[in-house]
Formats: sequence, C-alpha cells, structure tokens
Amino acid sequence: MAQLIPKDFIDNLLEKSNIVDIISNYIKLEKKGNDYWSRCPFHSEKTSSFSVSENKQFFYCFGCGAKGNSIGFIMDHSNKTYPEAIETIANFLSIEIPRDKEATKIYESKKVIQNSLGDTKKIFESNLKNSTKAISYLKQRNISGETAKLFGIGYAEDDFQSLNKKLINKYTEENLLNAGLIVKKNSNSYDKFRDRIMFPIHDTTGNIIAFGGRILNDDKEKPAAKYMNSPETSLFSKKRVLYNLHQAKKYKESKNFLYIVEGYMDVIALHQANIENVVATLGTAVTEENLTQCFKYTREIICCFDGDKAGEKAAWQGVENIMKVIKDGNIISFVFLPDGNDPDNIIEKGGKKLWEEHVEKKVSIEEFIYNKFSKESDLKTAVGKTQYIQKVETLLDKLQAKILKRILSDSLKDKVGAKYGPKQENVKSPSKFFSPKTTSPLQKSILILMHHPDINIEENLINDSRIENNTGVILLKSIISLIKENPDINMGRIIENFRDEKRNYNSLEKISRVPIADYEHPSKELHACIYLTIRNHLREKLKDIDPSKLKEYSAAQSEIREIEEKSKNF
Repeated sequence: MAQLIPKDFIDNLLEKSNIVDIISNYIKLEKKGNDYWSRCPFHSEKTSSFSVSENKQFFYCFGCGAKGNSIGFIMDHSNKTYPEAIETIANFLSIEIPRDKEATKIYESKKVIQNSLGDTKKIFESNLKNSTKAISYLKQRNISGETAKLFGIGYAEDDFQSLNKKLINKYTEENLLNAGLIVKKNSNSYDKFRDRIMFPIHDTTGNIIAFGGRILNDDKEKPAAKYMNSPETSLFSKKRVLYNLHQAKKYKESKNFLYIVEGYMDVIALHQANIENVVATLGTAVTEENLTQCFKYTREIICCFDGDKAGEKAAWQGVENIMKVIKDGNIISFVFLPDGNDPDNIIEKGGKKLWEEHVEKKVSIEEFIYNKFSKESDLKTAVGKTQYIQKVETLLDKLQAKILKRILSDSLKDKVGAKYGPKQENVKSPSKFFSPKTTSPLQKSILILMHHPDINIEENLINDSRIENNTGVILLKSIISLIKENPDINMGRIIENFRDEKRNYNSLEKISRVPIADYEHPSKELHACIYLTIRNHLREKLKDIDPSKLKEYSAAQSEIREIEEKSKNF
C-alpha cells in the first residue's frame, strides 16, 4: 500500500526527520567524530561497527553490511511494512499522512483503536487508585506503587458496564468492539474485562495495542480464566507480541541476553529485583515471531519455564520453532525451575541471588535435545540408536544455520557412539567483516555524488554523446536532476526517491554499501571517473575495429589516449 502515500510527502517527511533522533528511539548511539556509532542491532558483535551519518541521513554497518535510511531501519528493526515505517516516522513528528479514501479509513480506524486503548489505560489506572482490594492484592504480591506506575498497571471494575459507560460518549460501540474492549452477545454489549488487575501490552515502539487481565478473586462456583488477553485486532496479534519488549530492549544487559518467561507477574517481579532484561509470552508457547523479534536485540535467549510437564512441553515447542529462525552466532538455552515454582515466587523466596543460582543450571539446546530423545529411545540397542538418529535428523532438517546444524548433528550423534549420518554440506566460515565488491568508475562516480550532493559537476562531460545511452550515466543524470530540484537533499533521500524503480533502487543500495575514501577534492575524483567511463567505452569500441584498417584503428587509439590525459588533470 506504499503507493497510497504520495511520494512528495515521503520525501518531505525524510527532509523534516533526523535519522539520529529516530534510531536513538531504538538503540543507544554514541557520537564519535562526525558520525554516531553503536553495536549493530542486526547481528551479534562486541565492538561498534554500526554507524549513523546525520549529514547523509544514512546508516551503515561495517560488520554485516546492513544499510539504509530511517524508513529502512524501522522496517528491518521492528519488522514493519513500508507504509507502517512511514507511519511510525510521521507519528514521531506528529504529522498526519495524506491518503486516499480507502487508506484513510483503515488509518483512522487504527487511530481510533489506539486512542480508545490509551483512554482505557487511564480509566484502569484511576480505578486502581480507588480500589482498596486491588491495591491490597498488589501489595500482597509485593508490587510497589512505583512499579505499578512504570508498567501502567490498573484495575477493571467488577461491573458489566463500567468501561462501556465511561467511553460510550467518546467512542461508538463498533469502535470499542474493534478495540477488543467490549463483547457483544445477542443485542447486548458488556465489558470484556471485569474485576481484573490490568496490564497494558505494547508494541516495540511503546504504543498500547492490547491488555492482559489477571482475575482478582478466584470464584470456585463460577470459575474463570486466571489470565485473559485482548482478542485479535488490527493492532494486536498474540503470537507476534512479547510483553515488556519495548522496555527490556533499552537495558544494556539485553544486548547479551534476554529472558523469556511465561507471565506478566514474572516480568514485574524480576524487574523489581533489578533483573530488567525480561519479556513474557502471551501464551505458554514461544513462537517463531517471538524468537525472531528477540534476536533483533540480543545474541542469546534464555527461556525460563516451570519444571513440570507443561513447562517442558512449552520449552520443546520453543526448540522446534527456533530451528526455523536461529542464525549462526545466536544462542538459546533453557532454565527449568523446580516443579510448582515460577520466577515470581523464586524472587519472593530468595531474591536475585536465588534466581541467578537457578540460571546457572541452564540447559543448552544440545543438552535439551539429547535428554528428550535419549529418554524416548533405548540407546542400548541398535534399533534404539537408529530411532534416536532419525529423530535428530528430522529435527535438524528444519535448521537453517549451517554451522550450528553441523555441530549439533555431530555432537548429538557422538553422544550415542553413532558415526553414521548424511554427508555434510561444505560450510564456509563467515567472514569477519562484510566486503562489498569493488565498483566500476561509473559506480564510483555515483557513490561520490550520493556522499557529496553539493559538489560542482561539469555537465558537458556528463552529457558526452559517446556515453549518453549508458544506463549508469542515465541514472547519474537522474540523480543530478534530483539534486537540482532539492539542493539540500542527502544520500538517504536520494536512494528513497528511486524506491519505485526497482532496478535503480537496488543498484543504488548496492553502491551505497561500498566504503568511500576521504577525498580532498571529490568533484575532481568524480570527473576523473567519468573520463575513465568514456575511456572504457572507447576501449570496447576499439575491439570491434579491424587492426588492418590502420587509419580508423589509429584514430580510435588516439582518442583513448586523449581521454586518459584529460582524466589525469583531475
């Protein structure tokens, strides 16, 4: 739906925004020299190779090759679509997006949902202040007022119409149904959440997208679900969301590892114990989407589950899902707490010290797989070993990380003394740094121009008839025209202007990945590259001339020497 947003609006948005401010909302940047630096959020590393240029409005990682403007960063970092990324930047700047009727309807609908959720959060927080029993419950759970405020904890009153009545003058019944705040049965509508401690759920940028509610009073005569989440909406998909990720990603410990636990209260209890790099699933299973999101911010995930059958089942689902998303260099491990215990009561019993003692006993993915499959097969027999190997190979068949796949396969088979296995693929060790290919003179001229859009250019040279049909030259001319129309343009905006021209956009993205020298006179360097482009054209033309035609052949050689001499003047 990118086409629904006018191109001139996107360009204006990039002009008004600052890539440093936008990226700083997601990762911590440190200024060194003219640029800002950080450890790359797209791959695991110990040193800072991720650079952000305020001048060029462009980011680039010298480690993995990730690059782009602020739109591209949000798309890659937050797994957003192109229009969603634009919307995010527009929200940062409090700018309304002009759209056609269809898109406007969708946009306004989502906006209404977000507004209604925000108003609901305020109501729940107000309810909490006035509810003795809700406050008493939180105190029993050792949740401080400061923590309750930080996490936006509230209370849904024990009333079928409480929220409905407070919001109905501002929002229609349809609005509240779309937001998942009320339920309609037959012709009657009523509050979805009643007599529950309420936890707002956020997306990675911090916007409220749903609620979770913990029942306050367990009624044995009328049993109800202990925990309840908002239904699926246009903003909320349970399998794609992790509770508290928007806050956890900000803590420096999260770069090394993130804990995944099972519930809101576990996150909150750990946070109060100064363990802040914690998120929770919105169900027992750890989904592919959960794992993919976490690995955007960390190198290791530690899944913490109860040591009962339900906990082991949930952990194994995590193993099956990790096979599809883990990359070489990423780590996942598992902590199984004693049966009947969860992080919340571990903290209550022994605080941070006891928690860390349990974490020290974490199980690697290799150990977990072996423990499960070895229990399911009689490893004293050849048949049992065969079954074990078949299970290992079936599981690892889904694994995309080639190096990890090879190591796990060898290790798991060695544990049972089995050397049999399919022939392994040749796996090349990944290079330490991303090394883009050397550019041609023409590509180099485009690279220089993108880095230095304010330089003076001899247009007579660019318009040389001998290279006028060259596709690269045509692209170069387009960039020059773009710069004339937008004198203050930067590299990020230049590339963005060609997004709808797939071939040119891909070419510019590729060229932008090449490191550029610190030229004393970039203009002279660019002109030299154009001369070399003309020379290369003439050399190709020379190949088609019969050497026996001395006059024609000699004239062509002379033309090449003339161009080479001119190039030396730059």
